[in-house]
Amino acid sequence: MTGITEALKCCLAAAALGGLSLPAVAAPAPEAFWSLVGKLAAATPQGAQAVARQWPGKPLAAAGAAQVSSAPLAVAPDLQTAIAEVRVAEDDAVQLMVLELRGRCITPADLGARYRQVRNADFPQPDNPDPVSYRRVQIDGVRVSFGFRGAAPGCLSHVVFNPAPD
Repeated sequence: MTGITEALKCCLAAAALGGLSLPAVAAPAPEAFWSLVGKLAAATPQGAQAVARQWPGKPLAAAGAAQVSSAPLAVAPDLQTAIAEVRVAEDDAVQLMVLELRGRCITPADLGARYRQVRNADFPQPDNPDPVSYRRVQIDGVRVSFGFRGAAPGCLSHVVFNPAPD
């Protein structure tokens, strides 16, 4: 056993001296983010008050008669999200909710690893210099679209909750 341990130490030292390094593996998106998405999707059909009860941290602020917003919330040390907009009907029904994300890069591969039934949901954006590629899933009967910035596509920039049926 000692011979194997010594050989391993020797190889690791040689690799370090030679400037070799193992490729960095991106950490998966934090479970707290996916949990928040699930809770908000489940609350969306129940109305704005149900969404407000699921939002951790500071209470949601009314931005207008039919809109609500929030301050950024840290869901992980390197990931913040905020409710950018909630469109609410007179009967408290959520018509649309948009989360904005900042920080850690969540990729389309992360989304695919989390949800099995991911569909592309792109639409033409001829005048947008920074196009957004969308991926869509159904969570508790709510259409949830994940927007990734850039033509590649890059990192997740926002999440849209739409309770309207497909």
